[in-house]
Amino acid sequence: MSDHKRTKIAGGTVIAYRDGGHRLLEDGVVVFEGPDIVHVGPSYDGRADETVNAKGKLVFPGFISTHAHVNAHEGTRFITDVGRRDVMRSGFLNYTPNNGPDGAPYVAAAIPAETTRFGFAQLIRNGITTVMAFGGGPPAAARSFTELAGESGIRVYYAPQANSAVNYFDDHGRIVEKWDDKKGNAELDAQEQFIEEHHGSHGGRFQGIVVVRNFALATVELMQRAKQIADRRKLRFTTHFCEQLFEFHRTVRDYGITPVDLMEREGLLGENVILAHAIYLAEHSYTTWQYSNDLEKLGRTRTAVAHAPLVMLRRGHALEGFHRYLEHGVTMSMGTDVVPHDIITEMRVGALGCKLIARNHEVGTSLDFFNAATLGGARAFGREDIGRLATGAKADIVVMDFDNLQIGPVYDPIRSLVHLASPDLIDHVICDGRFLLKDRVLQGYDERQIVEGGKRSFQRVIDEFPKRHWSKRPAQEEYPVSLQKW
Repeated sequence: MSDHKRTKIAGGTVIAYRDGGHRLLEDGVVVFEGPDIVHVGPSYDGRADETVNAKGKLVFPGFISTHAHVNAHEGTRFITDVGRRDVMRSGFLNYTPNNGPDGAPYVAAAIPAETTRFGFAQLIRNGITTVMAFGGGPPAAARSFTELAGESGIRVYYAPQANSAVNYFDDHGRIVEKWDDKKGNAELDAQEQFIEEHHGSHGGRFQGIVVVRNFALATVELMQRAKQIADRRKLRFTTHFCEQLFEFHRTVRDYGITPVDLMEREGLLGENVILAHAIYLAEHSYTTWQYSNDLEKLGRTRTAVAHAPLVMLRRGHALEGFHRYLEHGVTMSMGTDVVPHDIITEMRVGALGCKLIARNHEVGTSLDFFNAATLGGARAFGREDIGRLATGAKADIVVMDFDNLQIGPVYDPIRSLVHLASPDLIDHVICDGRFLLKDRVLQGYDERQIVEGGKRSFQRVIDEFPKRHWSKRPAQEEYPVSLQKW
């Protein structure tokens, strides 16, 4: 007999998994014991130690975010949201470059524990039970980040990142690159040691992943070493890829082929690779390059893409288009990139953006995006036990109020979820059989303390902005707010 309590979720509309895809199960039952689902079906007469009444609720698998910057983003994006013209819509070049070749970016003023807890709590609030946490600070901070990840209770893929170069602002505000391949290889060595020590910890919820910070700032040799580590250890390999326009054109200038062509030539694609963004590819209207079939290569190699449309649309650019990637067999997953880590909004704006860019209302379907946020994420991580509600899968479950003024009458639950729902309608979030959100209350965090901690962290970024930013001016002068004070 198991020592675990057996919990039954009954009476709701269940998005269950059967015959290779999601299926609609009205008035269904999901039963879990410990970390695993033990029953999904129309009825259940067995033992239940606890029953969750899901009448009027939608029950679906926990969302999977394959690319999220969990820390240092509780408000900093909106300082520089107006953006610089000279970085060609690339968002991160507004705030991540160091202040001088040996300095740090202004966001480094964030308080590590406060900002990280804020990010993890927000992921839970948004129904995300598995995340690829990108960043997390320097290698020295990786161990504390790992403990905070374990504290959160969600599934986390993470390792401290490596790269061959950094961007920095010089004294005139120009963005310059500093290359140091020796340092990049040392970071990769430290990363592998970190994975050796921490992979599989926190009850198996914490998983290592090989991370190169940015394709544009890595040598081919460093990327090859990273991919070899991932292959040897049977891990995933991820990097930021083609989210900058000049990243595409510089590769064409230096190698005469596209970044995807280069990745394929050097053996850097494959089903264990997750490319964050992958926007500027051949045939994108901004690249003016029609001579390669990048999507065919990504699809043929079963490479995954983490699609996070919201932050890109704020910069005025987008992937062209989501349906084309699917048509070429690319594994599409959803990322949440930066706060609010709202994967429902990511699905919504992604679907709308896809329709607008294609000028075709029949593409960018709600199901395509829901699949990407669940089954696509699971496939990107090489797993068949998450992203679905099925017997034997992990008990990663979200229960949402679906009988209210916001949702209204429901014809198609998936369309209503993607186009009408909001995270504040989520009643319960369960990961690995543990309630992380119960009756809309965070179980592992004091939410008020989390919010206040986020404010303290953000305020320190504002206070220290003049000494951490190349301009030496206060944030309010360098980036004025929308409205002047009374």
